[in-house]
Amino acid sequence: MPLRALRSKGSPLLYRMPGSALVLMVCAVALLLTLGLSASFALRDRAAALQHAQDTAGNASLLVAEHAARLVETSDLILKQAVQLAGPADAPLPSDRAGWERYAALVRGTPYLVSIWLFDADGNPVLSTRRFPTPAMNVADRDYFVAQRAGGSEAGGNLFITALDNSRYSQESLILLSRPLAAAPGQFRGVALVAVSPRYIRDIYKSFDFDYARSITLRRTDGTVLLHETQGPDATDSAPAEAAGEPEISALRRVDSVPLTAEVAIPVSSVMERWYGQLWTYISYALAALAAVSVIGGMALQRARRERQAENALQHAYDTLEERVHQRTAELERTNGQLETAVTDKEVLLKEVQHRVKNNLQVICSLLRLQAARIDEPARRAFDESLRRIQCMSLMQELLYRSDQPARIDFADYLRQLCDGLVRSTNPTGARLTVNAPQPWSLDVDQATPLALIASELVSNALLHAFPLGHPGTITVELLPEGDEGMKMVVRDDGDGLPPDPSAAQSRANDKRQSGLGLVLVRALAQQAGAAVTIDRQPDGGPGTRFIVSVPTLSKAQTKAA
Repeated sequence: MPLRALRSKGSPLLYRMPGSALVLMVCAVALLLTLGLSASFALRDRAAALQHAQDTAGNASLLVAEHAARLVETSDLILKQAVQLAGPADAPLPSDRAGWERYAALVRGTPYLVSIWLFDADGNPVLSTRRFPTPAMNVADRDYFVAQRAGGSEAGGNLFITALDNSRYSQESLILLSRPLAAAPGQFRGVALVAVSPRYIRDIYKSFDFDYARSITLRRTDGTVLLHETQGPDATDSAPAEAAGEPEISALRRVDSVPLTAEVAIPVSSVMERWYGQLWTYISYALAALAAVSVIGGMALQRARRERQAENALQHAYDTLEERVHQRTAELERTNGQLETAVTDKEVLLKEVQHRVKNNLQVICSLLRLQAARIDEPARRAFDESLRRIQCMSLMQELLYRSDQPARIDFADYLRQLCDGLVRSTNPTGARLTVNAPQPWSLDVDQATPLALIASELVSNALLHAFPLGHPGTITVELLPEGDEGMKMVVRDDGDGLPPDPSAAQSRANDKRQSGLGLVLVRALAQQAGAAVTIDRQPDGGPGTRFIVSVPTLSKAQTKAA
């Protein structure tokens, strides 16, 4: 069924009414107006809540900066007293019990101080209010010691503030303030250090009245965090109010006369929690608008459902068609596989037949040789002729068996092997035989067989009869292209040659070259191969005879190598 028919089938009456577009427009305008007004009021309240949080963070950052300035100022006074108690530049650093008592009194009088330390020029502790005698350690690689050693007394006794995350004594992070000890110009005597407990500072920050969750951070100007304290909206709740990567409303303020910054951050989620409580008023208006358009929404859902049904039907039809195509493809592949197997079996069978034919021909040759040994000379000559022809066909079958193409043979290679066998078996005068076949010729077996027998007849005839006086001569066999698709085979000798008149030759009983079956067989085989035989007596004015076998058209499937 078409998709359009599916969409129109069973539609409600209201869906088909011409005024449905007007109803949809009225409902959309009413919904947008209601939602727009509700969103406008909600966004206005949200902006007001965010601005209030921004103002709160700014005021709190000012308060935190003032408190941090006073804390550093009082701690620095204690630190300067510790530097004075260490004595002048040429005095030894105090390490006795009396010196320890004086520094311990400074710590006891200041509730937010944890300890005071004196370190010599090598970073070894000389005095510590934590314990007497002073524990063994080395701070030569700490950042505060490296900074003071780099400045020395020539830096004017600069104050350096840092943090120590893990204290081996207090098990809490500490804020460290340090100054260099008085030393001679160009000399470094050591460092005085006071440790401030962040717990005292956090207790003060917890007393700040916030309506939101917040975090307070003290940093150095290079970004090093000295203190980070988080708290929920309830002053008694110390749970963290911020999550990793959560947006915040922050206020940053520089601490007066100290290289510190105070930052107060309020998570946006804490502000939004208070604002969400006011959203229910606006949500009620939105729900009323949603109820007004629920009928229209139901119609839209019904239409979407029908479209999905149509798409499912089309998809089912497509899947069915694709499955049938796959099945048909699989059937064709199986059929092709069976055909390939049958072709392979046929080739194997053909190879086996050729092999058996070759073996049978060899058996026949062996039988003929045995029979020829029991008969007289004239009859043996006929046996030899028959044996030679059978060997010619046996060689053909052997090359077919070796070939990659069961029904085709390289005639040039066959001609070379044939001539080599003939010159070794049928050469009473010791004539020299040369074969010139510069390129391969792939011929069909039906055309190659008569041409092979022709070559065997002509070459063996030249070897036996071209030189009757017994003097050696030369026989040349050439296989050359002729025209666009043809081939010619030339067999030439420089012997006595044929008589000028064939009829006269037939009357001569002692002329063996014309009185036998050879030339008649050559002409018959040439007609079978579609070739023409030309006899040239005294070629180029010289001695001998030349036979030219011209094949104007070879098999279409042959392949020539350039």
